Amino acid sequence: MNNLLFTALIIALLYYFFYYLPNKRKLLTNPHPTKLTHSTSTQTDPDPILQTELDLERTKRQELEKQEKDYQKQIREKDNQITSLQTQIRDLVKKPTNSKGTQTDDKELTNTLDNLIKDIQELNNSLDNNQDNFGNTPEETYSPPLSHKQQRKLKKDK
Repeated sequence: MNNLLFTALIIALLYYFFYYLPNKRKLLTNPHPTKLTHSTSTQTDPDPILQTELDLERTKRQELEKQEKDYQKQIREKDNQITSLQTQIRDLVKKPTNSKGTQTDDKELTNTLDNLIKDIQELNNSLDNNQDNFGNTPEETYSPPLSHKQQRKLKKDK
């Protein structure tokens, strides 16, 4: 039995060193297998989903660029308007003021104010005269409508 066990061990070692290890080394040194496990085709047609996404991104980008140009144009117009207004203000400030014109304007304004005050006073006086003529105050001339209960009460009192 010892001989049988010894010969089985020798056969296993010979198989391992002379057949199994050399095949394993060949596989490790030759990384390219003889059979292809995946396709090596190149992509010639773009993916339609990616293409539509790219088209959407392009249109968005073009719209944003257009908006940016419009905003820049508006900013330039506003800047031009601001500078023109500033020059107009400077021109107005530099013009000499006519003191005679302002004095006559002040006199005219005071005259019109005096006239308005007189007219208001006359109107108040005429309203007071009308009130005396009628003998009623404005509160006495207007009476709010009576409710049904108030009307019944008045009928009972009469």
